[in-house]
Amino acid sequence: MKATLVSYGSMGDILPMVALAVGLRAAGHQVVTVGDEAGAELAARYGLEFHTLAGRLQELVEPGRPLALLIDAGHFTLKSLSYDAHDRDRLSLIQEVAQGSDVVLGMPVAHYHALAAAREVGARPVLGVLQPLAPTSAMTPAGAGMPSMPRVLRRPIGEIVQWGGWMNARRSLNSARRELGQAPIADPTRDAFSLCAWSPTLVPQPDDWPTHQFAVTGHWHLPAKTWVPDPDLAAFLAAGEPPVYVGFGTMQGFSAMPRLLDGILTGLASRRVILAAGPNVLRDRQLSRNVHRMTGFVPHDWLFSRCSVIVHHCGAGTGHEAAAAGVPSVPVPISMDQPFWARRLHDLGIASAPINPRRPSIEAIHQAITKAESDPLRLRAVQVAQRIAQENGVSAAITRLEQLL
Repeated sequence: MKATLVSYGSMGDILPMVALAVGLRAAGHQVVTVGDEAGAELAARYGLEFHTLAGRLQELVEPGRPLALLIDAGHFTLKSLSYDAHDRDRLSLIQEVAQGSDVVLGMPVAHYHALAAAREVGARPVLGVLQPLAPTSAMTPAGAGMPSMPRVLRRPIGEIVQWGGWMNARRSLNSARRELGQAPIADPTRDAFSLCAWSPTLVPQPDDWPTHQFAVTGHWHLPAKTWVPDPDLAAFLAAGEPPVYVGFGTMQGFSAMPRLLDGILTGLASRRVILAAGPNVLRDRQLSRNVHRMTGFVPHDWLFSRCSVIVHHCGAGTGHEAAAAGVPSVPVPISMDQPFWARRLHDLGIASAPINPRRPSIEAIHQAITKAESDPLRLRAVQVAQRIAQENGVSAAITRLEQLL
């Protein structure tokens, strides 16, 4: 089987694609990967064929750009629904490298481009999703930015979200297809088979998702077996008790991030802290000796097991890695699917109640840390991690792809 895997976005979007690609290659299949330039170094580290899509996610989180507006609002708004450019270049590249493929798998935010290309090259189109996006009465659509809603509204709202996504992308995508001499198409993701790359321990497959169209495989995890930390990080970890991790991934573009970090670090003044934040977010703040600021890529599965609590934005990847490490979380959901995952981790008993990132208080931070470090949450976190350890999402995904073909 030849598989072309396409993902666009942050490292949280690239890591699962690389994990699946490494697994497919180990199973004897030919693999091509396509993604944001942020994934080029990681793909090269694993010896994968990698092609870079036009544009960078980092451009979209700059002030005033669509993703920055979405992050600040915490949900989709009319101003944030501006679709990225580069459609023609992306379609052309994916179609070129996918020639001869048996399957083209597209992950958000590249799924429309990838599945449109799949149909052009005669490959089986497959969705790879990191959070529950398809309509279901079992849960609120994860991308809606809302943690919960009445059951009767969940499927209708899910349909609206799905329709709105395609309406937002349709014009520019079909315009690019016309430039390439191809006819306009309807939503290419409709009725495509979905590989759902999350743990069924965290979110079981809904009863109204038929197994011939959906498969919850487990998280697509990329082990960091050969990774070695830099000496400063290793020394800090060895110098005392397990620290509190604080990090917000690509949400560092959140306009209130400096104030949020000020509140969190003030609330953790007596604790050892590992901080994942760029200097532009910290501005002129001087970090005390109890805080070590990480630089460069550090695998979460290596780091989180060495920490006492994980304070994070609750993106799909970070939330899974915290749960798999058996370490309690303090969720600080900022936008998109993060309120969904924050609510899910809390309901499972492995996280404190979420902190409001727009109105953080030192008292709320103290209470959340105390709750996360309580014996019931610690015990429950270990129990959930033991269940997740029995899952092999990459292997399950490969099996389903082989069955499809």
